Amino acid sequence: MFWPDLVLMIGLGVLTAGVTGYVIFGPLSFRHLEDRGAEGGLGGSSFAPSYWAFLLRGRYRALADRALDPLATPARIMLWTIAIGTAGTAVGFWLRT
Repeated sequence: MFWPDLVLMIGLGVLTAGVTGYVIFGPLSFRHLEDRGAEGGLGGSSFAPSYWAFLLRGRYRALADRALDPLATPARIMLWTIAIGTAGTAVGFWLRT
């Protein structure tokens, strides 16, 4: 069938775009937090689940760092893109069965 394959391919495309974008902005924003001394409780890297939760909840806004917002906002958007792409890929696989 055509539709399950289309859903699967779109999900994989969105997932790939999210991962690619996060690999760019995630480490940059984490490094910025390290340089400012605000990395406490965020895990040891930009790929730690606690750091992902920090970004997804938008807690970086409470730091009121104007230089962090242009880095962390795209990283947050890319994490949501990864989540949506993963869900789309899962639905595509489910529809194919």
